[in-house]
Amino acid sequence: MAETNGTPVIIPEQKTAREPYRPTASMEEVHEEIARSMGSIVHKSAHEACQYVSLFDFYDKNETLAVRYGHLVDAAECLEIALTHLGQLKAAVAHRLLIEDEQNGPIPF
Repeated sequence: MAETNGTPVIIPEQKTAREPYRPTASMEEVHEEIARSMGSIVHKSAHEACQYVSLFDFYDKNETLAVRYGHLVDAAECLEIALTHLGQLKAAVAHRLLIEDEQNGPIPF
């Protein structure tokens, strides 16, 4: 046995092992999922708008003008969805940047 020279030995409190089924949580994962989802919506809706324009321009030239006009309406709706979600994504990223700036403090010059 090691000598303690008469002083009490203090054993640091051991951290309890993590419960095996205890869930973990991460705000970073939430923010990443929001960015990924909104980016996906923007990409998909812009792609579908292109498809509707192709239907109008190339594939349905023999259809009535009303059908072709419907393709343009659908394309415009898809682009509106894309722009709405792009704006929301931009606002979410700007908010995260603002929070990071507040946490990191001013930049020294």
